[in-house]
Amino acid sequence: MLILSSICVSYLVILSSNQTYQYQIFGQSPGQVQVPSGSELTLPNLFASASKSVVQVTIVEPQTGSQQGIGSGFVYDSVGHIVTNNHVVAFSMGSTEYIVTFLNGNAYEATLVGNDPFSDLAVLRILNPKATDVHPLTLSNTLPLVGDTAVAIGNPFGLSGSLTVGVISAVGRLLPTSGGQDSQFMGSAASSFDIPDVIQTDAAINPGNSGGPLLNMKNEVIGINSAIYSNTGSNAGIGFAIPSSTIKKVVQSIITTGEYQHPYLGVTGVDVTPQLAEIFGLIDAKGFLVTDITPGSPASRAGFRTGDVSYDQQGQITNSYGDIITKIDGNEVRKIDDILTYLEREKKVNDTVILTVIRDNQLTDISVVLGSRPTQQEGMATGPFGDQSAPEFDGGFSDCPSYVPQSLCDLFVQ
Repeated sequence: MLILSSICVSYLVILSSNQTYQYQIFGQSPGQVQVPSGSELTLPNLFASASKSVVQVTIVEPQTGSQQGIGSGFVYDSVGHIVTNNHVVAFSMGSTEYIVTFLNGNAYEATLVGNDPFSDLAVLRILNPKATDVHPLTLSNTLPLVGDTAVAIGNPFGLSGSLTVGVISAVGRLLPTSGGQDSQFMGSAASSFDIPDVIQTDAAINPGNSGGPLLNMKNEVIGINSAIYSNTGSNAGIGFAIPSSTIKKVVQSIITTGEYQHPYLGVTGVDVTPQLAEIFGLIDAKGFLVTDITPGSPASRAGFRTGDVSYDQQGQITNSYGDIITKIDGNEVRKIDDILTYLEREKKVNDTVILTVIRDNQLTDISVVLGSRPTQQEGMATGPFGDQSAPEFDGGFSDCPSYVPQSLCDLFVQ
């Protein structure tokens, strides 16, 4: 199953509220090593340089002072903004307090600046930090390559200052979002949207690592650790990190406005399968078949048509009709992933996109002015899915959890 990698209260009972574990490599203290910017580091030097910027985020119930959860985060800028996961701070948002603790033991109260459940990112700001504690990490300007070394630093199971090493296993994954720790993973309206460009790594990530940085060997943040795939709740060698490109856009907007508005089409459908390609007379099984349109959405206003797919009792497709999106601004659409990735990488609210559509066996271009993605509450009112394929399951994926999209079942369920 896919789970969020942040630790919750069931793990905290094994730790004293005042207990802190600190690890140093070869006797080095955080910040002891100075390295040239952009240079490849050794692991000991990387840890010594980066660990002073990685923090433990503790969620506290204000009336009793009890710890409700724990995660990780890192320093974003010199004024004390801390980047972490939305699901870390959303444990009981509005009725909790946040304590940010550095590896040297210095702890600060923090306030929530804002959050974005659709990218699983949130920003805290620590109050009156010492200048010696505020060391921002640098966000990478490039996506990593499969096979690159990946280093995760965080607080697995509350053990602060832990470093794990692996490689980039894959890039460009789609990861379902979560509404927070107090809801089942991918169980809320936010789960109808996916985070594109997600990084997959085999660096050990466990509960409590959520919100910590995934670094390259130049001490640059390439992602923020957010989820693991596991049947046990512990590391199984498949972890996921939100990429630095997403962090840059979302975090800066949260700091400035308190939120981030994602571009939105308002379509629901399925990726074109070989069966659908045969029904529509297509040479290749590529494209995205629109089966439903959210009322009042940009796609609805642009004139998209509602389609349908019919199945027999064996789950075989017997008939289908509707608009098939084949390109977005001239870029090929093989499946919904391509649409989501393009929108998140290249577009913003109120931008215009040109969607090339097969309609009645003819190619036509439809111009769509992008809107703002609905909030979770609005999403509940308009339906369970938007801008993605509804999960499809057949006999080959009978063990796949009902809340996991087909794309992830393809990856993980044998």
